[in-house]
Amino acid sequence: MSGRNFWAEPKDGAWICREEGLPDQTTTHDSREVAWATANERAAACGGEAFLAREDGEIEERQWHGSLPKDIKV
Repeated sequence: MSGRNFWAEPKDGAWICREEGLPDQTTTHDSREVAWATANERAAACGGEAFLAREDGEIEERQWHGSLPKDIKV
């Protein structure tokens, strides 16, 4: 089973942390740093990935917290 993804992004003058696919689990934060830390904590807890989005929606940073499959063929 793969991990879950969490996003830290600006919304309505604040910063939110949301789980991808679960909009009802969104939390609101006063700063970018707190929202980004929250996204990373949640992603780390379930072996997922955290994304930090800019105002324009582009991904500014991403952090993987899961284990990579051992049998990757390139």
